[in-house]
Amino acid sequence: MISNKNLNKQHVIYVLLGIWIAFLFFNFYMPTVRADDLFYAKRLSQFGYLGASADHYKTWSSRIIIELFLMFFSNHFALWKIINSFVMLGTVLLLCLYIFDKIRVNHLLIVFAVYCFTPLTIMGETGWIATTLNYHWPVTFSLWAFLPFYQRLKDRPINVKSYRLIIPLLIFAANQEQVNACYFVLTGLLSIVLWVQGRYNVKLMILSIISFIEILITLIAPGNAARSISETTRWFPQYKDFNLINKLDLGISSFGKVFFLDTNLIFLFLFALVFFLSYKKYQRYSLKVAAGIPLFLNLIIYIGNTMQRSYTNIGEKSSRRAMIWSSSNLNEVFSKMGTKLSLTHPETWVPTLLIVALLACFIIGLYGSFASSRQGKFAVLLLLMGFCSRVLMGFSPTVWASGLRTYYIIYIVVVILILLLLKELFKEIDQKQVEHVQFVLIVVAICTFTLMILNRG
Repeated sequence: MISNKNLNKQHVIYVLLGIWIAFLFFNFYMPTVRADDLFYAKRLSQFGYLGASADHYKTWSSRIIIELFLMFFSNHFALWKIINSFVMLGTVLLLCLYIFDKIRVNHLLIVFAVYCFTPLTIMGETGWIATTLNYHWPVTFSLWAFLPFYQRLKDRPINVKSYRLIIPLLIFAANQEQVNACYFVLTGLLSIVLWVQGRYNVKLMILSIISFIEILITLIAPGNAARSISETTRWFPQYKDFNLINKLDLGISSFGKVFFLDTNLIFLFLFALVFFLSYKKYQRYSLKVAAGIPLFLNLIIYIGNTMQRSYTNIGEKSSRRAMIWSSSNLNEVFSKMGTKLSLTHPETWVPTLLIVALLACFIIGLYGSFASSRQGKFAVLLLLMGFCSRVLMGFSPTVWASGLRTYYIIYIVVVILILLLLKELFKEIDQKQVEHVQFVLIVVAICTFTLMILNRG
């Protein structure tokens, strides 16, 4: 007779196997070797591992650890497909552990469903191997490297076996400067909290030291400075004239336009959850209004984009004045140059202040969505980490040339926030309603995953 506990373990294994097979199919069907994948394969044949790494460190990038593996997998594409499937599964598994604290079938399916709402096809922007190793793998490995902090936050001992595995994973993940900056700041703040509470462990210091050393490597690498000059000339010549305010504005607008003003399923879902939960918890009417603004503004923009011009016989310019929900001018306001903010011209402050105001409204709603103030503060901290990861891009001339892949950190932050909010929602509705929500999420995720495969490119 099989006990319920063993039966549940079997079901978890079957679900994990099913998810891995789905990811394996995705990786074998979707990717093709192209762009940077071919470039690094060529570099390896010309210079070898050490020669290519030394040359790029001097002339291009500090990501020499990532590029070593990139060159290897560019010649072992099938192996990459298999390992990348495990990395994707690891992302789902880790998120499930951190959010729900236990690995169960329904939890795994919910995490898988929400994870599928992210545009996984962005990993093919500059070659599947290059993009996954520079963005997807570092984010997943940094999630692994967060495990010791999670264990101490839960008053559990740090698992020695997993800790030994985490060190090389962090060395790889921290080689990506955007990911490393987020990891260093988040774990640094949590280290202070653990120290004050008397729960800090010296093993955590080793991880912080590794992260800090790789930040120093990023700052002193001659290749990063050389690349910045080269990329400015190639992609963004006007960038050399930007001052500190312009760069901050560029980072803020590149976050806010995509997050608040563009139509995106996963962001819209996040706004809806925040509004629903905060509306029930807040008593003050003004706070309810603030929490609802990001959702309803996003919906209005979406509806406005579907509307056609009326009053067609009175002239285009005149008739467009009646289209009060139109967002056709947003791409000009939030352009490649940012919002063209100037401290001496107050009228240029409006777009940037709008993004800051929307962020403030969303923080109000997000914090109020949780019954626990501790949980609310952590959710806000995650949001600000994602926001800052994009603001940092404003200090790079490749802020636009790097494409959508640089938003991957924000997407994962949003996935985590949605899962935290769903967990909070499940506390407030009965089991039957929970099952309905889970069913809808899973069906929509399957359809989304299917469309991503069909729209391969």
